[in-house]
Amino acid sequence: MVRVAGRRCRFRLVALAIAASASLFLGASARAADVTVTDEKQVSDRLLELTIDTPAFTEPTKVHVFLPTGYDADPARRWPVTYALAGTMNNYNSFANVLGGEALTAGYPSIIVSPDGNSGYWSDWYKGGAFGPPEYETYVIDQLIPLIDARYRTIPDRRHRAVFGISMGGYGSMMVAARHPDLFGAAATISGAVDSNLTLLGVALSISSTFDGGQIDDIYGPRETQEVRWRGHNPTDLAENLRGTDLQVRTANGVLNPAIGEGDSPDDALSCVVEGGVYQGSISFHEQLEKLGVDHLWKDYGNGCHTVENFQRQVTDTLAGFESFFQAPPPDPKTFDYRSIEPHFRVWGWDVDVDPRRALEFLRLKGGDSAVTVEGSGRTSLTTPAWYRGLKTVDVGGVPVRPRADGRLRFAVDLGPAHTVQQYTSDTEPRFRTKTLKLAPHALLRITVARRVRRGARICLRAIGGSVPRARIRVGRSGARLAVGAKARCRTLRLRRPARVVTVTGRDAFGHAVKARAALRRSR
Repeated sequence: MVRVAGRRCRFRLVALAIAASASLFLGASARAADVTVTDEKQVSDRLLELTIDTPAFTEPTKVHVFLPTGYDADPARRWPVTYALAGTMNNYNSFANVLGGEALTAGYPSIIVSPDGNSGYWSDWYKGGAFGPPEYETYVIDQLIPLIDARYRTIPDRRHRAVFGISMGGYGSMMVAARHPDLFGAAATISGAVDSNLTLLGVALSISSTFDGGQIDDIYGPRETQEVRWRGHNPTDLAENLRGTDLQVRTANGVLNPAIGEGDSPDDALSCVVEGGVYQGSISFHEQLEKLGVDHLWKDYGNGCHTVENFQRQVTDTLAGFESFFQAPPPDPKTFDYRSIEPHFRVWGWDVDVDPRRALEFLRLKGGDSAVTVEGSGRTSLTTPAWYRGLKTVDVGGVPVRPRADGRLRFAVDLGPAHTVQQYTSDTEPRFRTKTLKLAPHALLRITVARRVRRGARICLRAIGGSVPRARIRVGRSGARLAVGAKARCRTLRLRRPARVVTVTGRDAFGHAVKARAALRRSR
């Protein structure tokens, strides 16, 4: 399921950083919190620069916000949002200053947000178990997105939110989209380092933290002891999570292309080495998506290196793809299949808390509104989306559970003893248990109208939390059958004798007995 697309200022620091890792290879928590905008500068008619104070970092960070052409002319219009993630040793202003972002986006009908990623791989850092700042993922997901949606006229939903990135930013865009597929409807990688399992790209990630004030392997830890943290962020390992996301995978092959303006800079040799490395990562990611049957656009541009000229053509094509997506975004998927290593996570409205005794490992959650499947170890607690407001009972795997007042249902799933050895640190593969639980709400019948009419009675019904395929209506000795769902349906019964009460009985779609009763009122 693949859709195949048919003035010099270099990203020299990107080339330098990853080329350094090439030489190496060849030679050998701030949680979600309120953030404060401490300053706003008008850079140009469409471009704003915000300074933001956040506990995700040890010092204020900056972000560029590009408003679409026409934003001020139509105060009633709301807009999609596109997040642009930069590469290693580039910053929030690289999109504007290096790529000419204002010109590239002059006709693009979306707000564009370009945050500062430094060299942090858009991740919350492990730092040998100390955690804490920098926390790039927490900042973007928990802080920046809500801030942008509150400050500007956005359409604040998944179907109108996209993310793309270049190089390290391509890794970041696919990583955040895979770890938060309920937040981004579309994602693109441009010459992205999207498979850290490849040795060259893994080395680049290991040393990247040293360009951001840290030590080697500060981001996820050493692979020998923390392989699971690497896997839990690597886009290729998380490819299944991206099913249902509109994906673009774009890359060139690392061969110089004078036809697009490459070849007149000494940096080009290094740029070609870098592009050759990310080319292999892009192929690996593409092949994994293809193996899983995850729909995506694959665009191999052929010759081209890690240069501004190559990036500009890819960005132009990427934004055109996003524009088409925004014009007719598909509905959110009804089911999902999601893997995570996090002890607590929220996805598609579900909250998941793993067994606190469990070592770090993957947990798999598959579900929809009628069943949920969990694969892992230990006692896992799940909380559903707010599907059951107003209901009294939901059967979870045949066991009745009472929903909370907010309509959410919390229950535990026993997956056997919690594994005590961290995944990937043993030669023996862990044995995960899988449980599937059917979610069967007990529907409630509501009689919305019960009144006398000439020679009869007018009865209207609706069901909450399900359907009643053959509800039986009784008014005195008169009766009728009616299929009842969420939308009210009515039936007029001819009465043989005067009656005072309406009784409705039946069974919902799961076989639960249902009943409702109401007094028959006089017509006004």
